Amino acid sequence: MSEKQEKDLLERLGTILILLGVAVWGVYAVLHYGMDSDAAARDFLPYHLAGVVPGVFLKRHRFFGSIVRRLWS
Repeated sequence: MSEKQEKDLLERLGTILILLGVAVWGVYAVLHYGMDSDAAARDFLPYHLAGVVPGVFLKRHRFFGSIVRRLWS
């Protein structure tokens, strides 16, 4: 796989993870406001962060890699 294809794949996976992490709040809103469930935001936060944090790292892997290289060079 070429470097450009790898970059496109990582960015696409990052975007998907970010969208899934943000979509968690849609489920929370439906349960909490739409169905009057006792859904607490703290129950959904780990799932949100599990999608958004790695998604941002995948989308910006070159940026974070350059910072790490500068720190350890």
